[in-house]
Amino acid sequence: MRTITKHRILDKDKVIAKATEIINNEGLSALTMPHLAQELNIRSQSLYHYVANRQELLSLVCVKRLQVLRQQLLQEIVGLSGREAMFAFADEIRNFLLNDHAMSSIFYNIDEIGNNSGVKQEVHQIVKLGEKLDVDNKNIVSLHGLLAAVLGYVFLDRSHMFEHETEKQSNDNYHQLLLRLVAPKEKVS
Repeated sequence: MRTITKHRILDKDKVIAKATEIINNEGLSALTMPHLAQELNIRSQSLYHYVANRQELLSLVCVKRLQVLRQQLLQEIVGLSGREAMFAFADEIRNFLLNDHAMSSIFYNIDEIGNNSGVKQEVHQIVKLGEKLDVDNKNIVSLHGLLAAVLGYVFLDRSHMFEHETEKQSNDNYHQLLLRLVAPKEKVS
């Protein structure tokens, strides 16, 4: 009688998914190679068949999350133009970063991933998408200013700087900031 052995199938995507889960549930500092190996029920050394080190692992998680964000941005802004497109773009980035702890944890600790070309490429794709927004150049400070405002506001939200505000107040204040960015340059002092 032949014994059938059940082989566990592990691949890079499963490693990235488990790493993302650990960051989302336990925080960025909880993601260590030994902890990830334990969660995957493998030896630590086996992880190195999939990733070279923690820095590469974080880069891969970041790239994967940025790809998800870009797909969600595409879905949200399709058919929109002008301010409506700009608000949908900015709102989607904010909501994604507020709800995706893995992405925001890595993004706000960018030094942990180093100078990764894959991450740069994905960020560049999102910036290119933002550049396609049909917002009159006379009416927006710059895409850089818009992205900086969104990322800064997310940082304030995540750090509970304005925890006394209701969700509605927070959203209203955020949208006021965006409106000021799209006010005609002549009116901005």
